[in-house]
Amino acid sequence: MNINEFLFSASRLWRYLNIYFLKPFDAINDTLTSTILNQLDWEDEFIEIGSGDGMYSFIMHGGSFPLSFDRYLLADTTLSDDIYDYHKKNVLSTKKIPSKPILSISLDAKKSHILKVREIGYARNSSVVSYESLPFLNKNFHSIFLYTPHGLEDHKDAIKEASRVLMDGGSLYILVYDKNFQKDFICYRIGQKFKGFIGKYFKNLDSGRHDEITSMARSQIEWKALFQNLDLKIEKEESGLSGFAWRMYDIQTRPILKPLISFFGLLPKFFRTTIKVIIMLSLYPFLLLFYLIFSNRLFKLGSYNCYIAYQLRK
Repeated sequence: MNINEFLFSASRLWRYLNIYFLKPFDAINDTLTSTILNQLDWEDEFIEIGSGDGMYSFIMHGGSFPLSFDRYLLADTTLSDDIYDYHKKNVLSTKKIPSKPILSISLDAKKSHILKVREIGYARNSSVVSYESLPFLNKNFHSIFLYTPHGLEDHKDAIKEASRVLMDGGSLYILVYDKNFQKDFICYRIGQKFKGFIGKYFKNLDSGRHDEITSMARSQIEWKALFQNLDLKIEKEESGLSGFAWRMYDIQTRPILKPLISFFGLLPKFFRTTIKVIIMLSLYPFLLLFYLIFSNRLFKLGSYNCYIAYQLRK
């Protein structure tokens, strides 16, 4: 980790914490992944497949939100599946929009996510798509970022589709999981181990996350074989995040998240923002230290990293 990487990570940690202050290890997770992706050679313009609500790439490339805004203002705790699969107009606001690289098209499988993307205003165009069947001609784009999209049916088919619409000589940036971290899903393991109320409660907390994410995970050898079969050449590779950091990310405040969101939702805006900033200022030094120790970027703990970022050339 050099000084430029440290400064990038430190700034992104604050910005991600701003939108994840009730789940602070989400900020650690997104800081690490944006940091390793930032080590790649981004072209001036790209499209994103699997954008989610758009906040991740927006912050990674230099965007920021005001302290009065966070994801929990756009959450519906009455939803049993995905509390973020919901959108309310005139809540989302931005402070700074990145000038480069240009995000020409943002694609996601959920309409509520695309509505958020449009309000952020970073992407020039956005659409709801199926990841396994993109509505574009062959060899249509020169630079593609394939994130880790939720809601896909087949990750391999989604990568094939991204490769199909990529021009010869084009760049594909992809963030993937190393399958070695499968044992680090704490909620899933507790849900499997215990019966009755405890087991059911933690299964609900996992909410299918283990099965969804591990279905997208492969070993580094398997990833390289897949890319080779698709005629994609690896130009750069970066990795990070220890298994312990993932365990903290998996459990953190999930058992009490919905009550926390409901409580903060009752507070007047100024009072809510003031308490939020106090929480952020209190947490940030600890989170930065935790990041330096457990991100596996300063030194490596354990035999594997949870995430790998690849820069591929067709």
